[in-house]
Amino acid sequence: MRNKKVIIILSIALLLVILYGCTKENRTASVNKKTEVKYREVILNDALKVEDVSGIVLNKSNELIAYIPGDIRKYVVLDENVAVKKEMNIDFEGRASVFTVDSNDNMYILSEIPDTNENNDIVKISKRLFSYDNETNLINENNVIGEITDTTARSAEEITKKIRIDSKGNIYALKLGGKIEILDSNFNSKKILDSTLYMDIDIDEEDNLLAIRRSIEERVLDKIDTSNYKIISSNEYDYNEFPNQIYYNKNTKNLYGINTSWIVKYDSKGNMTNRLLNTGELSDIDYIFDFVVDDSEEVYVIADAGGNYKLIKYTTSASEIKVDEETAENKTEIFLEVTQDYGNRLTKVAKKFGELNPDVKVTVNLYPDLDVIQYRDKLSAELIAGKGPDILYFRGGEPIRTYIEKDMLVSLDEMIEKDNEFNIKDYNTHIIDNSRYKDKLYTMPTDYYFLYCFVLNQELLDEKGVTVGEDLIWKDIYDLSKRLNENSAEQIYVLPKIDDYMLFDWIVLSDLDYYIDWDKKEARFNSEEFIETLELLKVIKEDNVMHPDLEWIDIADNKNNNEEVKRLAIYPGQAHSYHYINSIGAVFNGFNAIPVPKGEYTGNRGYGSDFIAINANSKHQELVWEFIKFIISEEMQTIDGYTFQAHFHVNNNASKRQVDELVFEEQEKNKAYMEKQGLYIATEEDVERLNKIIGSLKKPMISDPFESILYEEVQLFLNGEKAAQEIAEQLQNKAEIYLRE
Repeated sequence: MRNKKVIIILSIALLLVILYGCTKENRTASVNKKTEVKYREVILNDALKVEDVSGIVLNKSNELIAYIPGDIRKYVVLDENVAVKKEMNIDFEGRASVFTVDSNDNMYILSEIPDTNENNDIVKISKRLFSYDNETNLINENNVIGEITDTTARSAEEITKKIRIDSKGNIYALKLGGKIEILDSNFNSKKILDSTLYMDIDIDEEDNLLAIRRSIEERVLDKIDTSNYKIISSNEYDYNEFPNQIYYNKNTKNLYGINTSWIVKYDSKGNMTNRLLNTGELSDIDYIFDFVVDDSEEVYVIADAGGNYKLIKYTTSASEIKVDEETAENKTEIFLEVTQDYGNRLTKVAKKFGELNPDVKVTVNLYPDLDVIQYRDKLSAELIAGKGPDILYFRGGEPIRTYIEKDMLVSLDEMIEKDNEFNIKDYNTHIIDNSRYKDKLYTMPTDYYFLYCFVLNQELLDEKGVTVGEDLIWKDIYDLSKRLNENSAEQIYVLPKIDDYMLFDWIVLSDLDYYIDWDKKEARFNSEEFIETLELLKVIKEDNVMHPDLEWIDIADNKNNNEEVKRLAIYPGQAHSYHYINSIGAVFNGFNAIPVPKGEYTGNRGYGSDFIAINANSKHQELVWEFIKFIISEEMQTIDGYTFQAHFHVNNNASKRQVDELVFEEQEKNKAYMEKQGLYIATEEDVERLNKIIGSLKKPMISDPFESILYEEVQLFLNGEKAAQEIAEQLQNKAEIYLRE
C-alpha cells in the first residue's frame, strides 16, 4: 500500500454531543490476537425509557453513572444488572455531560457556558465545578465549589470534552482542541499543557496521566508524571493497534481502547494483548463517543445510532437477555474478508443485504492484526489453493493483475451482459473503465479517493505575467519555476515542500507501465528516458522548485494568512470527496484548480480506489454479483454519514447528492461560520472544474511488489550514493529477474 499522507477532517458530531448533551451475538472472525469470549448487545435506552444518553462513568463500586439529557435532566446510577439504583436530578444552568468520579465515589461536574457576541463569536467561557457526595437526590447551585470566567477563549476548541480527577483532587480537563488544563481542588487553574495536542486522556491508580496523540508520522500513548508534567514513557503504535479513545480501570489496573470499531485491551506497558469485541458486528452505529469497561469486562458505549445517542452494553452474561438463534440450514452463506471495516460500512451493507434476502447470509471476516503484506500473502495463498472468500475486496495493495492473469477473478462484463436490470450508465463509467485490464472488467470500483489537484495562486501568476496550462508534465513544472524567477527580486516557489515518496509517485511511478511492459515482460530502465526522469526528480527536489520549509500538509491549517504561502504558485490539494473544495479553495481564496502533471510516457494520473470482485473459486458467483450491485447502489453509497461523505461515489445519484447536500446545502446552513473561519464557499463552476479533473484521471493506484525495489534504488540516487546510470543498470537487471519470476 502506498505510503500516502492523508488530511483528516474531524466530524463536528463530537462537539454537538458535548454541547447538548434489541440483542445480537458477537461472531467475530478469528484474528491473531483472538477474542476469548462472545459478547451480546443490549441497548439500554428502552429500559431507561429515554431517547438519548450523553455521558457515562464507572465508580469504584463498579456501578455505571449515566447522564440523561432532555427537559428533565438527571444522572442515574445503574447496578451490575443495569437496574436503576438511584436518580439525581439536575437543577443548574449549563452543560452537565462532562463529569467524573473520585476514589470515594464523589462526583464532579464541569459545567461551561460559552458567551457569544452578535456575530456568534465566542468571547468568553463561564465555568463552574460542581461536586456531589451521594447524600441527596439533587444537584443544584449549592454544590458549586468554584467558578472561573475564561475571557481569553475565542473558539469552540477551548470547550472541555472530558475531565478526570486524581487522588489529590486535581482536575484534568481535555479541551476539544487537544490542550489539557489542570485545576486544583479549589478550581484554580494550575497549568495548561499545550505544547502537544492530545485526543483522549485518563488517570491511572498512581496519578499518572495517560494521553494519546496522533500525527501524520506517529501514533503515541504518553504516560505523564503529574507532579512535574514530564513524560515518563511513550508507546508508539501501528495504525492497526492505536487506540483512538482510551479508558483506564483503576480497580483492575487495565487499559482499554477503541481501534476502529474494536474494543481492545492493553498491558501495563501499553502493548495490545487482545481484542474483546467488534462493536461493528453487533451494532448499527455510526460513531462511538465514549466507552467504559467494568471489572468483569462488560463494555458500555455511548454511540450515535440513527440520530440518537444510545447507551449500549456488551455483555457476556447469557442470563440477561434472550437471543434469537439463527437457523442456518436454509441459508446460503457467502464470505467477504478485509483487514479493517472502516466505519463498519461492509458489515452494514452485508446486514442490509441479508435483510432483503432472508435466505442469504453474508459473513464479513475481519483480520485487523494483519498488515497489508501479511493479508496479501494470506489471500494469495488461498486463491492459489482454489479457496478464499466468495467476495474479494481490494484496497490497492493486492497484486490484482496477477490474480487476473491466473484466472482467479470472474469477468464482470459477462455478468453485466446477462443482467437486464443493470444499467452501467447509472454509474461513473470513466472510473469503471479505468479499472479495466486489457479492456476487460474484473474489478468493480466501489468508490474513489486520494485525488490530487493543483490549485493555482492566480494573483501571483497574474502579477508575474505567467500563464499555466492544464495538461502538464513534470518538465513543465521545472520550466515554470524558471519563468517565475526570471526577473523576481525574491524567490518564488512553484510548490510547497513535498516528501520524497510523493514526488517519486508522481514523477517516476506514474510511468511504471512504460518502464515495464508487463505483457512482453520487458524492462526499459536502462534507457535515456528513465535517466532523464531521475535527473528531473532530483532538480525538482533540489533546485528551489519547492519551498524548503513550508510543508504542503500544513498549509490548509494556516489557510491564506501565511505570508510564505503567497510566494507559492501552486498548492497540491488532496480531495476525497466534493466537500474538500471548501478547504482546498481556502488556501488561495479560489478553486482555480487543474489536474496534476501526468506521466510523460503513459499519460497516467493516479488516484485511490476500493474494488470488489468475484472469486472464480466461488460456488455462488451469481449471488456475489447481486451483492456487488447492492454495494454500489445509491442506498448503500449513502447508508450513513461516514460512507456518504468519506469518498467520491461511483453511483451517479449518490454523487449528485454528495454535491447537493454536503456542499451546497451545508454551506448555505453554515455560511456565516465558514466565512468567519476563512473557508471557501464553493460554486457550481468549482464542481464542474473538479469533475473535469476527475475526467482526467487515468489509472487507479494498484500496488506491485516491484515498487518497493524501485523506490529503494531511487532513494540511493537522491541521497547521492549512486549515479543515475548505475541506478538504471541495476534496476534493469532487477526488473528482468523479477519479470522472469
